Amino acid sequence: MVERWGPFPSPAAFGERVKRDVQKILEPRSNYLKEWNAQLASGSVQIKVGREVVTVEVDPEFGPKLRYPDGKTAPMDSTCPSKWKSLTSADQKLLAHRAAVVNLEINKAIVEEKPWDPIWNPNGHRPISKKMVEDDNLSPEERRASRCRKEIAREKVIWQPIGMETVSVGASKSAPGVIYGLEFPWSEETLVKLGPAWLTRAFHKAGTMPLSNKVIEIIMEPTIKVTAGNNSGKFLFEVRYKEKTDGLHEKLFAKIPFPLSGATLSDRLSSSVYKQPMDLFEINTYRLLEDTLPVKIPKYYYGDISNETSNFILITERVDFSEIKGAKDGSLKPFEIEGPYEKCKDFRLRGPANEYYKLLVKQHAMIAGAHKSGKMGAEEFLIGSVGSPRATPGVPDNWGMNPSWCTGEDPRSYVNKLDAAISFFADIAKVVFPDYVQTDEFKTKFKTTMMKRNAYHVEIDFWKHRDIRYVALGHQNLNMDNAYFWRDADGNLDCGIFDFGGFSSFSLPHRIWWGLNCAEFEEIRDNLNEYVDAFIAMYKEYGGPELETREVKRGMFLTALDNLSFMVAAVPNCIKQCPVKEWATIEDRHDPRVAGDIGGKSTLRTTLRVMDNGLRMIEELHADEELNMWEREVWIGEFNQAAKTSVMINGP
Repeated sequence: MVERWGPFPSPAAFGERVKRDVQKILEPRSNYLKEWNAQLASGSVQIKVGREVVTVEVDPEFGPKLRYPDGKTAPMDSTCPSKWKSLTSADQKLLAHRAAVVNLEINKAIVEEKPWDPIWNPNGHRPISKKMVEDDNLSPEERRASRCRKEIAREKVIWQPIGMETVSVGASKSAPGVIYGLEFPWSEETLVKLGPAWLTRAFHKAGTMPLSNKVIEIIMEPTIKVTAGNNSGKFLFEVRYKEKTDGLHEKLFAKIPFPLSGATLSDRLSSSVYKQPMDLFEINTYRLLEDTLPVKIPKYYYGDISNETSNFILITERVDFSEIKGAKDGSLKPFEIEGPYEKCKDFRLRGPANEYYKLLVKQHAMIAGAHKSGKMGAEEFLIGSVGSPRATPGVPDNWGMNPSWCTGEDPRSYVNKLDAAISFFADIAKVVFPDYVQTDEFKTKFKTTMMKRNAYHVEIDFWKHRDIRYVALGHQNLNMDNAYFWRDADGNLDCGIFDFGGFSSFSLPHRIWWGLNCAEFEEIRDNLNEYVDAFIAMYKEYGGPELETREVKRGMFLTALDNLSFMVAAVPNCIKQCPVKEWATIEDRHDPRVAGDIGGKSTLRTTLRVMDNGLRMIEELHADEELNMWEREVWIGEFNQAAKTSVMINGP
């Protein structure tokens, strides 16, 4: 039996019933639209995401906004103003839901201080963590200070001494650095290969670029090649950033190892083995002390060195030399950087040489005084981070002094080096030295003085470090090529410095001489007292103790003799760079065969200039007599020792 529904309603009644049913269906939709439109009119909507309700701001023209960690907002899609208004309410709510999901994730990242990769980010913004936002909002000065504090707080980097085999096997290999743990480039080719992604990671790791920014392009300098310097290779390049902000330089400079081949083979071995860890100390100077150095230096971007290979890289701001493509005629504008200047070419300076050297002497004093005042950090931190004397200052037993014998080279072999030097400056290369060096009288004085200095080598070294007042941090060789100069609007000369290889705590008279040793001798002779007075005054002004003029000058004279001994040892290399047959036709020291960058380095003209200064210190400023007075007044008088005998000095 089929069950019947009952009587059907009339058509009119059925129509009313359908209306009522449709109304029941449409009424919530209508209420929803009213509520949605009301929210839109208020400028924000409430969207449920999971169990959370998220407020999304809505632009009447462009639609829902994203709120970034820095508090700024931006529409999700600003490319088509009419698109939002043309969407159905369902599609509008879908788009708002997407914005709510993004905003919720951003908020979680801020709270948890974690990086966040956007799910939907059509405008190219990079929402990041609270930590990143704080990092982005730092000024360049605050970033530098913050970065240095963090680096100083890290565990100290310990360098393990390496030998020739490590360099020869590892020079062509990639390995992690001892500072940041990243594999890194050590040549122009390897930088290009690793590219912008690596440079971005490196700058973030070093804390020198905001975490929200990145390098998007590397452009190698095609024409300007940097050949100055004798310890490392150098090159220039440019970068482009996703966002160019204050404190980020597009023009950069890189310092790298010399190739382990050709003309730079011996230089690479010297710097990587004999002078280790000079390169690490230079990187540390920028990395750790950029904020506390009382002098201007190029901004640090990244640096690291491998203990497995000896390869390294140091990336800094490029100094904007105005004359890097050639000297300019006329005066420069205020704050326009002169040069670059080169070692032993002071005739190119735009002003009186003594003005430049006095300024450099003051730079030495400012660094040393800041160190003594404690502004450069605690001694426990500095020891091992930068260089130190080879033994504890003021502790005689640690220095290896020997009252009964020569403490320099074996006198029987050293005298042969002196004879070779005499043959060089009095015969082969006599055209670039004073005429008096050819006399028998001077030759005897030279040999006698240098043999005695060699006999007291360690004792003099100890004496220069016996009083801690005269030992402080300083640049190894602050010559003209390691500084950059400009004048202010009033014409006052100022400078910044770079090339901190070998930056260390050392004898201050030693450092002063090594800053003057490439000057013209007349410059040294005529202004020596003024330079010493300027150093002592500035050293005290920046926090150093009072120094005695006599003590500083004596230390400088004895250092000049020690420096001359280095040049004696370099004679064979001089002859290699400019053979004896070439000297027959050289008329003066400005001949390009001896004045140029031979083999891409300034070694030859530097050796000739420093040797000339040393010889003239003996003859014209009586450095030989200063050595004799040191023997009488210090070794015999102060140290209560007997003078070393002829056998000790000259050998059996």
